[in-house]
Amino acid sequence: MKKLMALLPLVALLLNACSGGADGGKKLMVISSGKFTIDKTIITFEPGNQHNEQELIFKEKEKVTITVKSTDGEKTFDMTEDGTWLLNLKKDTVVGGLVNYGDKGTPASISGEELNRIIDSTKQLMLGENTSFEKKNFNLPPNTIKKISSDLGATILSPYKLIPAKIELDKYGKAPEFYKFFTNTQKREALDEMLKRLTK
Repeated sequence: MKKLMALLPLVALLLNACSGGADGGKKLMVISSGKFTIDKTIITFEPGNQHNEQELIFKEKEKVTITVKSTDGEKTFDMTEDGTWLLNLKKDTVVGGLVNYGDKGTPASISGEELNRIIDSTKQLMLGENTSFEKKNFNLPPNTIKKISSDLGATILSPYKLIPAKIELDKYGKAPEFYKFFTNTQKREALDEMLKRLTK
């Protein structure tokens, strides 16, 4: 039991979404390896090593096209539906999903069996297997965009932001949507550390 309790902080790092925003519009979280500036729907991107991020709000109900200009050329990304989106301009794939807060506003506790399931699902997540919008878990290779939630009130936690230890439930007992993302490198290191601890 003590060994399992000691693993809980690591589990929080691995936990993903195998588990009412405003009216209309689109919210985009841009995360990058390098600096960027934004002029409406045009992102001028300078690749580098420093993590940067910015959230954008678009009130348009029709399709919004984001253009990214960099030394690698010009790419366009379409947001065709209302909701919260993530654009990955990092060098690494990012993976993650909905944080399960249970019914008390704190991350749900897990059993040993659940721990093994998390390890298996983490391996699949890193490979882009068994992921979907419906399952609320995602794998975004570099230079890709995906719709994460239909809720404009959803919060995307980037690879360097911590999962809140506790959140307030609404009057219906529902937790707000928090989606936590990691780089594949972070996931791999956390998974290796967990496996080492389990075998001690």
